Amino acid sequence: MLIRKDQRALELAAFKEKTRSILKTFEAGMRDTHPVQRSWLEDYIVHISIRNVGFAFPLTHNANLEYPKSGSRESSAIPAFLWSIKSIMFETHRGETGQAKMKDFSFQFTPK
Repeated sequence: MLIRKDQRALELAAFKEKTRSILKTFEAGMRDTHPVQRSWLEDYIVHISIRNVGFAFPLTHNANLEYPKSGSRESSAIPAFLWSIKSIMFETHRGETGQAKMKDFSFQFTPK
């Protein structure tokens, strides 16, 4: 009975070794056939900075509204939504870490 146990243990060890070698061939084949796609962000440090951004959105829908010609001192006062940002900064370091900052965000509704 002891001989049979030893024989079974040897067979099991041989089976485990054969399984390991088969799995290693699959791993090597997968690495070679499917190269890992890297993002361009992984190779660079990206820093984007935008300063003094502002928009004015008219709050009236008047098809007959005429805007003053360029260089003219005439002005039409209409209600508007004003939106401004002092600065926006975005950074990423080789695709691992990143941050975004926005400073002095403001908006305002104006009657004229």
